[in-house]
Amino acid sequence: MAKKAKHEEHENLERWLVSYADFITLLFTFFVMMYAISAVNTGKYKVLSNAIVATFNHQTVTTHMHVIIPHNKETPGKASPNVKTVLFRAMSLIQEKSSSHGAMKVVQSSEGIRIQIQAAFLFRTGHASVRKQALPVLKNISTLLSKTKRDIRVEGHTDNVPIHGKYKNNWALSSMRAVNVVTTLLALGPIAPDRASAAGYGQYRPLVPNTTEENRQKNRRVEIVVLKEKRPENLPSPSPMPAVTSPLESIAPSDLGGGGGGAPAPPPAPSPVPPVPTELPAPKI
Repeated sequence: MAKKAKHEEHENLERWLVSYADFITLLFTFFVMMYAISAVNTGKYKVLSNAIVATFNHQTVTTHMHVIIPHNKETPGKASPNVKTVLFRAMSLIQEKSSSHGAMKVVQSSEGIRIQIQAAFLFRTGHASVRKQALPVLKNISTLLSKTKRDIRVEGHTDNVPIHGKYKNNWALSSMRAVNVVTTLLALGPIAPDRASAAGYGQYRPLVPNTTEENRQKNRRVEIVVLKEKRPENLPSPSPMPAVTSPLESIAPSDLGGGGGGAPAPPPAPSPVPPVPTELPAPKI
């Protein structure tokens, strides 16, 4: 019986297309990834890296934080509407990278941006001196505040529990804490002193009712307020008041009885007033 002839298998010459297509796909993905990496915002990256180094290593920032605050070209000296957004995001970044979770909170208010910092993170109980562990965070805040021309108000708040010790009451304690925080901010960053102020409110402006220990802890805080309204510059100087001459300046000391031990001399009699004529002279023709 004759054997069937074997058919030679046909070699597929297009198999290389599969490998080529995989290679092209991988190469395209690689270049897309490289483009995405190259498009990173360098300003935000530097802010993030500086905040991480300063807060987690408890060290002072050695490089400046590069945060650009845009300005309105139409009105020189006036910040553009998105300044508040940029500053709020930068402060929120410091809040997220804070070494003490939950110790700081950034909120928007009708007056401006409020940075609420718990008193336990800044001070010891019953004291007003700023702790060393809070200096890196205050340094980052001060650096950002120096990028804007807005006025800054530091507010001190306490709970309603009476204190006994160095400070007479909660009002005095809250005021001293606000003064120490604003002094620290001025020392850590190039902030003009005429833009900063301090206020102490004691227990009279609580966030929540002082009914529990958790609520009292929330009320013990310091708030750094970046005011929305900018203080007007180049205010007109007040006009000088006219000099007012006192009638006593025309009286000699001897007239007041200073030269002798007797009674003071009476004031001089007024000069007689000449009589006013009742008839007019006849007109000349």
